Amino acid sequence: MFFTRSLRARRLTACTALALSAGMVLASPASADSPAPRPAAEKPSTAPAVPSKRIVPEADGARSAGAAGLTAERPPSRSDLDGDGRSDLVLRRGGSLMTATTGSEGGEFYRGDGNTEFIEDVVPIGDQDRNGSRPEVLTLSKFGWLSLYGDSTATYGAYRWSGPGWQIYNKVFSPGDISGDGRADVLARTPAGELWVYVSTGTPHAPFHARKKVGNGWGAYDQLIGLGDSDGDGRGDFLARTPAGGLFYYGSTGSPYSVKPAKQVGQGWQQYNQILGIDDDNANGVPDVLARGVDGTLYQYFGTGSGHFTARKQVGTAGAWKNVDQFSGTGTMPAHGKGGMVARTKAGTLFWYQGLNNGRLAGRAQISSPGGWAGATLFEVNSLGRDAISDTLEIYKGHLYGNETDFGGGWGSINLIAGPGDLNGDGTGDFVARDRDGVLWLYRSNYDGTALHARVKIGSGWNAYDQIVGSGDYTSDGLNDLVARAKDGTLYLYQGTGQGGYPFKPRVRIGGGWNAYGKLVAPGDITGDGQGDLIAVNAGGELFRYSGTGQAGHPFKPRASIGTGYQIFNGLY
Repeated sequence: MFFTRSLRARRLTACTALALSAGMVLASPASADSPAPRPAAEKPSTAPAVPSKRIVPEADGARSAGAAGLTAERPPSRSDLDGDGRSDLVLRRGGSLMTATTGSEGGEFYRGDGNTEFIEDVVPIGDQDRNGSRPEVLTLSKFGWLSLYGDSTATYGAYRWSGPGWQIYNKVFSPGDISGDGRADVLARTPAGELWVYVSTGTPHAPFHARKKVGNGWGAYDQLIGLGDSDGDGRGDFLARTPAGGLFYYGSTGSPYSVKPAKQVGQGWQQYNQILGIDDDNANGVPDVLARGVDGTLYQYFGTGSGHFTARKQVGTAGAWKNVDQFSGTGTMPAHGKGGMVARTKAGTLFWYQGLNNGRLAGRAQISSPGGWAGATLFEVNSLGRDAISDTLEIYKGHLYGNETDFGGGWGSINLIAGPGDLNGDGTGDFVARDRDGVLWLYRSNYDGTALHARVKIGSGWNAYDQIVGSGDYTSDGLNDLVARAKDGTLYLYQGTGQGGYPFKPRVRIGGGWNAYGKLVAPGDITGDGQGDLIAVNAGGELFRYSGTGQAGHPFKPRASIGTGYQIFNGLY
């Protein structure tokens, strides 16, 4: 059985007038005679379906063989939503949370507090309150709120707790119980590579003790995967993957504040865009792993102990899971805020190309009236508001419009806008704008994307570039970056710092010859691995994808052709 969900339609009508004065944001209602500068454009109302059941493949004897010193008793699952003893999945597709279960049909997952704010990641943590009921799950919002939902089923979680400030981490995950009290604990990593542990309390309304530091240097990994107890010592373990595909196992020392030295248990794992721990599927007492290929095919590895696994087995139909943006318990740093490309024909009609998490784009969908955007000065930026849908900005008669807002006048001197996402660490969507003198300015939005804080000058000399684009993270640190092309075709990377006062590090040259392309586009993550990707189109209309590697020195893989005929468009955004 399959299900679909609705995307919130994004309208570009102006409904609020905003003014900036003396560094303050002033808001006043728009008058009834302030129409939208262009006809409304809407994203498609539905997204491709994803499976609502998870099939567990046969284990080829691993059920009875087990691992030396391990019992054949299945340990408790961290995410058994349907009560059959096996772990289930909470899936993010666009802005909705869905579930895929093993013993029943999943559905949409509703939060008991009625919160519909966009969730970027989900962390299963099992039965924290030990009431013998269903598990607890953690959700992480784009604004850094970590929330606990208890007694969760395939469709509902009862609200227990929320706490702010978790946007300081680029990955939050659970290795299972590392303190020895029977409750799953949480690990969190900063962009600087610091790893911190939050030991669980078992108290629903104050679920964690104060954090303690585990160590430094964890920025070497692009995925951190909570595994559970793989070596039979009763404590949780985890896996870590490098961008080059090395898989490493970290066992527990018996203390929640340290881990054993890394042990490499695999290579070639860069072929997977998401890897997740799934606890014990085959009742041999050892947790297992799921991994999704770039084409959307899901594979299962059955655990044999100490981070080692059997040969993989395919799960269900090839390519069936490509439309999942984020799995619960996966090791990636979640990407959000764009995930596609807007194209404008020479006649002025807008089309949307949705990313498919396999490096390709879905067929185009018309999102404006025919010719409605002819001659418009428009830009596409990561979501400014509480959703995950990118926003189209337009400069019209000196005013900036977008996200149902008139951001006020004074924009006539701006000739370029790029919106890579949050640049100052508060979770809101931000963007940069270049004026005709080559000065680059940072504009930080409020939580609804309907007002802008006082702009911050980033630097001058940016008119040396004919293209400045960005959407998401290109360097595996969870901070959003920019790419700029000089007029001689040299491409530079500006790595994000997460600091509003100086949002980018000094530029790094990453290649030459990019003037072979008429247009560069930052579509966000279209390969499903959490890394930002880049799209380029040549004069003949051939479209190329440069997949993100997560490595600052060479952030993009060699190009791959993903389409032709794009010469019909005079703008790609």
